[in-house]
Amino acid sequence: MPFRLTRQIVNLMLPMKESGLFDSVMVHALRAYRTDPGLLINTMDVFVKEPSLDWKNLELKQLKKKGTWSKEVNTASVNWYPVQKVNYARRKLAGANPAVITCDELRLGHEKNAAYKEFLSVAQGTRAHNIRAREPEDGLSEETQVQCLIDQATDPNILGRVWQGWDPWM
Repeated sequence: MPFRLTRQIVNLMLPMKESGLFDSVMVHALRAYRTDPGLLINTMDVFVKEPSLDWKNLELKQLKKKGTWSKEVNTASVNWYPVQKVNYARRKLAGANPAVITCDELRLGHEKNAAYKEFLSVAQGTRAHNIRAREPEDGLSEETQVQCLIDQATDPNILGRVWQGWDPWM
């Protein structure tokens, strides 16, 4: 998920919840980044040339898991993880559905996992309950993309799986 937006955080934004100021700030920020994507992409490019220690450690973990590399990245690339992150940012700025990007990220480290197909199913959501499942893979407007992000960030099916200590019954 792009970020965790739990019920407790959403309740802090009452009475409008996430559909008020939070939603509109995200839409305006995304619109500004889309207007001049080069600013963000060029800034991120620094991490391709000089990757952070966290990204290098994640790269080593992914190499050990033998996940499939993304179609945008040359497998011979030394700094594949930073290049991957920049490519994801480009796709996001072009209006990609966040669920599709999450599924691509899952493939990198979890493809060999027995529960991989279930992970994908949770990330994609269901047409009956999730906005992200009803939207196309790319070409989303800023408003629709933000709604998909919020849908993914508030989905109890995802929230309950990513954090062991989450106690929804309390």
